[in-house]
This record gives sequence, structure tokens and C-alpha cells, in this order.
Amino acid sequence: MQLTHDHEQIRDTLKRYIDEHINPHVDEWEEAEIFPAHQVFKGLGDLGLLGLTKPVEYGGMGLDYSYSMVMAETLGLIRCGGVPMAIGVHTDMCTPALARFGSDELKRQFLAPAIAGDMVGCIGVTEPGAGSDVAGIITRAELDGDEYVINGAKMYITNGAQADWVC
Repeated sequence: MQLTHDHEQIRDTLKRYIDEHINPHVDEWEEAEIFPAHQVFKGLGDLGLLGLTKPVEYGGMGLDYSYSMVMAETLGLIRCGGVPMAIGVHTDMCTPALARFGSDELKRQFLAPAIAGDMVGCIGVTEPGAGSDVAGIITRAELDGDEYVINGAKMYITNGAQADWVC
């Protein structure tokens, strides 16, 4: 893959954010066993980094996946594992499904704020009886009048304790 000046600008911007706003706090966050996801994601959203490949009409940049690869590589500069994992779950697991399959209403309600860093997303897959095997998931959403009732159990949900929405 040939990196362009635009790729390098994204790398430099993210590296600067990591150096100034994440790595100085990693030891404190590790000790507390939590990091301020909304604060970190808002900073990344303000820089346009949470929507690199997402549709422009919802606040994304509409770039190809090579930019996400540069971002993923640069997240490796964070001096812990949980924070880059949380960012990756948000940018590369829950928001892609919403961007691809969500209605316009859902994209406006959840995707646009997730790209802006105003909402933290997570993906609800892992279950006590199925692990991460999506074919074994037993949680169901059943229509009850005008609302859906979700029955089931989830565990080990990255971002789950701080998430505003679940995919």
C-alpha cells in the first residue's frame, strides 16, 4: 500500500492526540480500571478520527479502509491495551454495521453522534452460553406492542459500562 500525504497527516494528528491526551494518563486509568471514554472519544471525534470510512452525510470522511489501517497501526502507540481496543470496537465493529444496515433515522440518532464523539458505542455479542459465537446467540428482541423487549444475557462487552448504545 502506498501511503499518501493525507495518510501521514492522519497518522501525525492521531499520534499527537495520543501523546498529549492519552499516554500521560494511562497509568492513572489502569490503576482505576476505567478510562474516560466520553472525553477521549469526543477529542477523537473533534479531530474527525472516528468516522474515517463513514458516510460524509453523517459526519464521516468517506475515505477508503487504508486510512483505518493507518489509524489502527497508530493506536498501537497507546501504552495499554484497553483504550485502543475500545476505540477499535467503536470505529470498526459497532459503527460499520450501523453505517451499512441502519435506517436513516438510526444513523442520525446514533451514527452521527458516534462519529462526532458525542456517543460511545459497543457491540453486544458475547453471551454466557455462546461466547463470541454469533451462531449460538440466544438473545432475542420480540415486538411487544410498540416496543421491542430484549431477552437474554451479555458479558464481556468492550465499552459496555460506558456505552450510550449497543449494536
